[in-house]
Amino acid sequence: MSIKVLRNVVLASIVSVFCAATANANLIVNGSFEEFDIDSALGGKNSWKFYDSADVNGWDGSNIELWGTLGIDSYEGDYHAELNAAGRNSGAWSISQTFATEVGQTYELFFAYSARLGSDTASIESFSVSVDNLTSVLDDHIVGEWSIFTNSFVADDEFATLTFTSISQQRNTYGNFLDDISVVAVSNGPAAFAVPEPGSLALFGLSVFGLVAARRKMK
Repeated sequence: MSIKVLRNVVLASIVSVFCAATANANLIVNGSFEEFDIDSALGGKNSWKFYDSADVNGWDGSNIELWGTLGIDSYEGDYHAELNAAGRNSGAWSISQTFATEVGQTYELFFAYSARLGSDTASIESFSVSVDNLTSVLDDHIVGEWSIFTNSFVADDEFATLTFTSISQQRNTYGNFLDDISVVAVSNGPAAFAVPEPGSLALFGLSVFGLVAARRKMK
């Protein structure tokens, strides 16, 4: 195989891997609630504060309450969200995010959730999560621990909206901590394609191009 042909094969392989990585990227923006208006940031990790949805990148809703490590460490990163937020509200609290999808494509929804501060018996909390044809109600929260939700749905339109809505109010709070929210396209075939980490891709590219350079010197 000539150096030119080898180089083209390597480039094609790298492009294919990067395309696969893009296809398997998280479609949710700021799913761990780490990006918010720096001018109104939390006073420290051991604190909480409510924000207008416009100040929390990616999310829509009335208000969004962000917490640091107060009562529970975030599942991912430094911050997590509480579904209800400070301020008056006549109905259930809701946050949402709309993203592009491909009709017929299967997607996996993942997120972590936990009960707000309180006792296991006093903090009776529940919320619903919906996206396309998937709807679930969760009421198995544990105070001080993170639970995991994962399920799949098939897109039936070019856009989908992921919505979290509080249901039961106890002790004047809807509770419901949320963190590490993701929606990822999965393989519709017999096996999913494993996407290497970016660092692995870089090392792969450098090693192969090093091989090409070595072959050039030997000729």
